[in-house]
Amino acid sequence: MKKQAAAIAILSVSVFLTGCTININDETMTAAKDAAVSVLDDAEVIVNGQPVEMSADSRDSVNVSPEKKSEVKPGTALFGGYVLGDTAVKAKPEASSGTLITIPDATQIGIQESGTSGWFMTEFKDQTGYIEAKSVKEIPPHDPLLGGDNVRSGYISADSASVRLMSGNHSYAEVLSEIPNGTQINYYPVPDHANWCVVNYQEKVGYVEARFIREIESYDAGIGSVPAIVGEWRYQVQDMQMGDVYDDAGYVTVEADGTYIYQPKDGSLRKRGTVNVAYDEHPDGTKTAFYNFTENESGENWIGTDCCEPNGKGAFYIGNGGTARLFPREPRSDDFADYVGIWQCDRCSIQIGEQGADYLVTVRWADSAFEDNIWSYQCIGMSDNTGLECIGCGTLTHIAAGADGNETRTVIYNDGDAVFRYKGGRLFWSDGKENKGMEMGFEKIG
Repeated sequence: MKKQAAAIAILSVSVFLTGCTININDETMTAAKDAAVSVLDDAEVIVNGQPVEMSADSRDSVNVSPEKKSEVKPGTALFGGYVLGDTAVKAKPEASSGTLITIPDATQIGIQESGTSGWFMTEFKDQTGYIEAKSVKEIPPHDPLLGGDNVRSGYISADSASVRLMSGNHSYAEVLSEIPNGTQINYYPVPDHANWCVVNYQEKVGYVEARFIREIESYDAGIGSVPAIVGEWRYQVQDMQMGDVYDDAGYVTVEADGTYIYQPKDGSLRKRGTVNVAYDEHPDGTKTAFYNFTENESGENWIGTDCCEPNGKGAFYIGNGGTARLFPREPRSDDFADYVGIWQCDRCSIQIGEQGADYLVTVRWADSAFEDNIWSYQCIGMSDNTGLECIGCGTLTHIAAGADGNETRTVIYNDGDAVFRYKGGRLFWSDGKENKGMEMGFEKIG
């Protein structure tokens, strides 16, 4: 039933209908209220941005109360943020509710608890209402790497494999990343929230629960910090017969967040882990930093001393007597680092490793449980840097296993050609002798 008015003088008034909400705007409040008398019983009426109540007496005369509906009060403050696009502030935590005001894109606002899932409360230009949670982005905390005396060094210590880096220290925060257990971090406690710390991890700044962080009490920012060894390194093993000669066994990449990747030189499965810093304090008060490289899967540790050269990029000697070391790795003249590793496509695998200035590529194709074909290619980088190629020196070997467990190896040819190209995250193999692998795209598995 519509509410009717016998006679009402209506001035210049704008009326907007949206669903079951009537929005009325006018410079004169009285005239605006007059325009609200002919509406549906279940409609929500908002006059000049303010909800109003309406009632009818026994003679069907309509009364528009000048009082607002129950005033919306902001909840507990949560965080500071900004809106993603023009955002409507609603009178109720419902998409169909009337719009009180619109917040322009990228405007910074304070966010309060609403008590309704998927909605926040906010105040904007003297209007208090509700906005959808998905339309708000939290302003990240300060970056601890900017400095300050309160910045500490520690590591993640948890019963689980990783802990969450959150956008905020509240239940509405989003997960920014997962930090592996044991990872060394820089952090600082949040003064107003003792249960949380601000952490920088892989260029993402967020919050981690304080109970998952253990401080390195002897940390000295002046020596032996993880940033000193960030970069590319050759992992070298001492040739015991040649004395001071060290041969490359693989390559180590240390990231700024304290994680590392070790790629064996032969292209076999890479290993990942974390780097932590410990200190050996001498009687004269000086300290020596030790870098503990701990692999995630095996738990194997490498232990290296601080740099042996004053410029911070000398060798790090590892193991008893310095039988291994990390040595700075200079960039290669070619750029095929993405090729090195193990690739798989159905029953065929490709292993690519470095051999001096060249690349050794081994392709293994299983014909059955008892027969394999293995192609071996000595490759170089193509002059246009579009791939690796082997010209006239590829070898195909057929391997058959007998019932007694012994293998029979037969060389089929040793003058094969091949080209390997990396495109769109996959490796493609083109054999020039038998046209093998033309339609196969290999995925990297390690």
